[in-house]
Amino acid sequence: MQAFTAFLVLFSLLTRAFSVPLSTKSRWIIDDVGGQRVKLVGGNWAGHVGPMLPEGLDKRPLSEIAGHIALMGFNSVRLTYSTYMFTQYSHLTVLQSLRNLSLHDAIDGMTKYNPQLLKLTLPRAQEAVINQLASHGIMIVLDNQVSKPIWCCGDDDGNGFWGDEYFDPKDWLRSLHIVAHRYKNNPMVVAMSLRNEIRGKRQNAKDWRKYVRKGAKQIHKSNPNVLILVGGLSYALDLTPLKTKALNIKATSKLRNKIVYESHRYAFTMGQSNNYLRKPLNQFCDSVIADMENRTTFVTRGPNAAPLYISEFGVNMLGNQTYDNVFLGCFLAYLAKHDLDWNMWALQGSYYLRDEGQGVEEQYGMFTTNWTQIRNPDVHAKILSVQQMIRDPKSHAPRYLRMYHPMTGRCLSVNDNSTQIHATDCHKFSKWSYNNLVIQLNGTPYCLASSGEDSPLSLTTDCDSKRSTWKAVSSYQLADSDNLCMHYDPSYSPYVLARKCICAGSGNRSSCVENPQSQWFQRVLSNV
Repeated sequence: MQAFTAFLVLFSLLTRAFSVPLSTKSRWIIDDVGGQRVKLVGGNWAGHVGPMLPEGLDKRPLSEIAGHIALMGFNSVRLTYSTYMFTQYSHLTVLQSLRNLSLHDAIDGMTKYNPQLLKLTLPRAQEAVINQLASHGIMIVLDNQVSKPIWCCGDDDGNGFWGDEYFDPKDWLRSLHIVAHRYKNNPMVVAMSLRNEIRGKRQNAKDWRKYVRKGAKQIHKSNPNVLILVGGLSYALDLTPLKTKALNIKATSKLRNKIVYESHRYAFTMGQSNNYLRKPLNQFCDSVIADMENRTTFVTRGPNAAPLYISEFGVNMLGNQTYDNVFLGCFLAYLAKHDLDWNMWALQGSYYLRDEGQGVEEQYGMFTTNWTQIRNPDVHAKILSVQQMIRDPKSHAPRYLRMYHPMTGRCLSVNDNSTQIHATDCHKFSKWSYNNLVIQLNGTPYCLASSGEDSPLSLTTDCDSKRSTWKAVSSYQLADSDNLCMHYDPSYSPYVLARKCICAGSGNRSSCVENPQSQWFQRVLSNV
């Protein structure tokens, strides 16, 4: 555990080796100083619900929360806010806001842990949180989650589309100006979203384009330094209107180099939770990824390529939702393949007020309810593998493959002066190539070989033998000449084995619902 903690400290320092402000170049986010890629990785911190205050300030000192986020290896926080906080309630102090909602326990907690914030107005309290994050080297992404400060999101909550009951376009534009201008001189506020999860019966592509253009120009005029995040229709799932007609933001090239598209995904997206358990997972994960490729990921390709930022994904951190656990492996395979920027939902372990309940637990929260510990270290260890930069657009180094196991977040590695195969944390991995069905260890004469069922994989110099042949039997599984798949399950064996393929045979692909993720090894292209 001490070694892991030391690694986190080192990793957090490495992820903060960047310059600000940021821009875009093709599908990458880069810094303006040297054009180096900056990969945004972090968590969401909610501040848009009833009190309009970042959660958890009644549980722990702000400086400790910010420091803990940095030690998680995160370099960014997506901080949510409501429009009304800046247009209708900007004069309210934190104490007044909490009192208005009868949140006496929260007042007591803040008096103990963060008394200096109680007398500040809501915008100044947000600024204090931002300054504390920035002091720990954490970049801030400001997200306009809702207009009226309520829990998000629903088709009929009045916050979904321009012109809805609480979503007044003029009020929204005014708030974008206020927020962008307020942080104009804070370079660690690196991005602002136009709006979270556009949705509802009134949504349409024509008005979406119109207001995206208006909002982008408003932000850029008020603060030309920040990236501008553009989410698609249908809860940030759909950017396909861009396939038929571009945004046509007629402004400077600098604005065009500030546009980043964002998308969200959960197991429950489109009511699909149970499909992760009831449908053949190889095929269902393929279909989910194909849907994302078609509706959002396409923006990263072609002559007008732009960055795609997964600003929300998450799982139940209690670990008791099987479909979430299965979804995570599928989604990590996707994140690793494309090396996308992301922020996980969520950091907060509890809420001052949510759905009429005080102190409500956030089961998707990375922090425990009292905000002092990581709720699920296993999930945190898995996402470390996709916190790293996998592809560097400025690197001229030869490309290679990482053999990535998304179920555990580990990578295949070979010990020095050894032929033993291990699955280790992906900060230490071996470089591979896959040519003509042979998986070769780069820079060596060694190839990955099978020794029979339930036997550990090993290295051999006989790369022409059947033992060294690995064919793809699904998008994620590789099988030897005896149709035994690479298999890693640390609860069964500490070794990477060759075992009977799960749900990959031609006779049961369409009906098998056993979980094959222990045999998923994503071949991830890298040059870092």
